[in-house]
Amino acid sequence: MKIAILGGGLTGLSAAEILSRNHDVTIYECDSQLGGMAASYLIPIEGKSYHVTKTYHHLLIGDDATINAISNCGLNADLNKKKVFQGFLYQGKVHGFSTPMEILSFPIPIIDKIKLAKFTLIDAKKKDWSSIEHLNAKQWIEMTAGKNNYDVFFEKLVQNKFHCSPEEISAPWLGTRFVKESSSFLKKFMWLKGGIIQLINGYEKKIRANGGMIRKNLAVESVSDTNNGVKVTHKEGEDSFDCLISTVSPEIFLKLAQNVPPELKETAEKVRYLSCICATVVVKGIFTDRYWINVLDRNMHISALFQHSVLYEDSAPEGVSIFYISTYLMRDEELWSMDDESVMDIYLSEVNMFFPGFKANVLWMNIARFRDAEAIYEPGYKNIKENYGNLYFAGIYKIFPKIRNMASAIEEGEKIAGYITGEKNV
Repeated sequence: MKIAILGGGLTGLSAAEILSRNHDVTIYECDSQLGGMAASYLIPIEGKSYHVTKTYHHLLIGDDATINAISNCGLNADLNKKKVFQGFLYQGKVHGFSTPMEILSFPIPIIDKIKLAKFTLIDAKKKDWSSIEHLNAKQWIEMTAGKNNYDVFFEKLVQNKFHCSPEEISAPWLGTRFVKESSSFLKKFMWLKGGIIQLINGYEKKIRANGGMIRKNLAVESVSDTNNGVKVTHKEGEDSFDCLISTVSPEIFLKLAQNVPPELKETAEKVRYLSCICATVVVKGIFTDRYWINVLDRNMHISALFQHSVLYEDSAPEGVSIFYISTYLMRDEELWSMDDESVMDIYLSEVNMFFPGFKANVLWMNIARFRDAEAIYEPGYKNIKENYGNLYFAGIYKIFPKIRNMASAIEEGEKIAGYITGEKNV
């Protein structure tokens, strides 16, 4: 069987690696690199070059799909556990939030700390979310964690991450996300020596060894599903396949596809995305021991900071830090329309307010923009079906109610590969 795959991110790569074992597979990737949001820069620092992903990527204990993929690529020896710390920027100051003493010293009333602890350790650990599927995130949080914790923590966190009201977010989606990310409070992180590019290159090597084809820098212009298979056109001509897997956003797919079934068109048009601006900044000096800092202050453009070099120990020389400064936003917001220089100036000025001297010590910086970074799961959200005719669908917009991370992207590729082959365990 001949299979085309649109998109060379982790979903496309994981599907291609499995399917290429027994089928003729071609990946179409419009970028020069594979990996999607997990693609990397090669950054020169003090006479050496370092592979650093364009956005923050970490592993948590329990990200089995990613851990298994790393193992299958022969990289087990490069996988390491790391105890790291997180914090919140609140009232102009970074407050630690990773140890009992740090949590107890956070400037909110003790009763709210107790409610927050109960919410984190008990209420958000559900296995079955059906009892709250009718609730939005605000209703659920206020019922369980209390109004003050909602006002201080969750309203701003949801606004930062999703740029919409918590009333527009389904409770199960926020809940499953919180279950996964709350393990960050317990510092259960992992990192891959040499960076995530090791995994991307591992996938590429295995796909090519299986006889699969990877066509980079080649944008697909149209896709047509016919009775005899699927036609894929691009600047170099037209290719024919038995079926096609789309891992790109539904909006992009609809622009490419000819004769889309009405049901698919109706469902796909309802999927909305947040975009992401992520600045990678190499800076001389050590400004904090925190890996992850969420921003609670409402006057900031920044959603969160990640200190990549705290987790990935081989990503920078001693005395040099690598930070991600990120914002999730809608494309009609002013920040998205600004040029990179203006955005960077805003970011560096804001960080300099709580890390004095940061802006003056920048060694290297760059901005990456991702138009379709994360699907918005509104109350009543429904996943697109796995296939319509010879067209198959996989991607981060189909993982509801799971959260977007490397594991869920890899799982999507494995799932669609199994769906096509009829094998449950692939």
